[in-house]
Amino acid sequence: MPAYSTPGVYVVESPLVSLTTNAAGLSAAAFFGEADRGPTEVTLIQDWNTYRKLYGELANAFDLGYAVYHYFANGGRAAYIRRVVDAAATVASATIPFYPDGDAAASAGLLTASALSKGSWGNDLSVQVTAGNIATTDDVWGTFNLIVSLSGVEVERWVDVSIDVDANRYIAAVINNYSKFIRVSNINPGLHDPDADLDWFVTAVALAGGANTTVTDTDYTTALPDLDGIKGNLILNAVGKVSTTIVSAFIAKAASRGDSFVVIDPNSADTSLANIQATAANFSGLSNGGYAAHYAPMLEMIDPAKTGSGARRTTFPGGAVAGLLVRTEVERSVAKAPAGFLADIRGALGLTIALTDTQIGTLYDGTPQVNSFKAYPGAGVTVWGARTLNKLNPDKFVNVRRTLNYLKYSLVGVTEFAVFEPNDERLWNSINMRVSSFLADFWRSGGLKGATATEAFFVVCDSTNNTPSSIDQGVVNVEVGVALSFPAEFIVINLSQWTGGALAVES
Repeated sequence: MPAYSTPGVYVVESPLVSLTTNAAGLSAAAFFGEADRGPTEVTLIQDWNTYRKLYGELANAFDLGYAVYHYFANGGRAAYIRRVVDAAATVASATIPFYPDGDAAASAGLLTASALSKGSWGNDLSVQVTAGNIATTDDVWGTFNLIVSLSGVEVERWVDVSIDVDANRYIAAVINNYSKFIRVSNINPGLHDPDADLDWFVTAVALAGGANTTVTDTDYTTALPDLDGIKGNLILNAVGKVSTTIVSAFIAKAASRGDSFVVIDPNSADTSLANIQATAANFSGLSNGGYAAHYAPMLEMIDPAKTGSGARRTTFPGGAVAGLLVRTEVERSVAKAPAGFLADIRGALGLTIALTDTQIGTLYDGTPQVNSFKAYPGAGVTVWGARTLNKLNPDKFVNVRRTLNYLKYSLVGVTEFAVFEPNDERLWNSINMRVSSFLADFWRSGGLKGATATEAFFVVCDSTNNTPSSIDQGVVNVEVGVALSFPAEFIVINLSQWTGGALAVES
């Protein structure tokens, strides 16, 4: 029995004979990349327009935006965005003045306005203060309006904010919680005097000092812990990155979570079959390869930032592939391989490298395997491969690995009620009933293999695997076996309950 230190629910995966599941719409993408502007903490978005508002319009210099656009265009739903910036990049800021005691000749600092995040984009921001609806008197604090502009265009207007810390619209509470462009600090404590005669310095003040620096591999790897507070099945993509430092770190994160999967983009410099093979070879020695799949080559795709015959762009396919994974999960199930004739990439016009069927097969059987694309008249460009970096069964298949991820995560939720319950036959029977009901739903929806429920799965939670020793330690052991749709073998999941919390561990 493994040693447990933190109370929670533990899932251990071990090979035996077979499994699959079915759960529409539960996966979300997590994209890491560079953007013109926007927050640098992980941010959840539900549609393309939200991305544009936060991170800016599409620009050829930033592949992240195109990945997110094609994700939603291909059926993606929720997405977490982590804008990556270098640690040495700086934030634009400026001191916003006012006239103390009505003295127009001597201005003082009202507060400091800073761009929401690092980068030169903040130098295009300006802030203007105008008088609010409430004038300052001996007994009443005055209010003012704060107007934020980007490249000369007003983007936010905060009406009747105050420097009074007790006011309902205290400026720091309002701006720092809700503004999508700036943060305020250094609010002048000397102004906390109702006798002050506050005249506003109405000239717009431009922010300055924001600078970009070159993003490094370390900037990507150090951003990964930001996912730790996010629960659920994630599809990870470091847009356009093939560095083994980044790829291995992302795979390690997916494996440690036990519920995530990595989509690896091609190398944009590859121009031949041999180039693709050389790039793929860099991933052959990485551990936990079943948690990732490599897709190549680059695709010629619609460029939504342009119109006419020139509206096409060489684009990394990872965003579109992530969208396809979600779309397949919603339309069929996580058990369905996200590849084949119906797995078309919406917005794809062609491949940057023309591959024959033989070459596609060569990549698909390589070390490690590479999932390529195939163009069909009338069907467009489709994904033609569903293998992970792992050469061994069962998780050399994308759908099998993602099914295992989903099932482990779901079993924690299904059995979490048992934490702190009396560890006896009543609890074991309840766990058996709930887990069996959950798996029966999978089977009835087509996610599990087998003509009958007994052929599709088994659940064991009784005195045979819950001994007096394990009971004394506060552990409930649940063994689950499920028949995978492909390949035809079993996976045994050993599930242990522990007091409080949840964790899935695979061995």
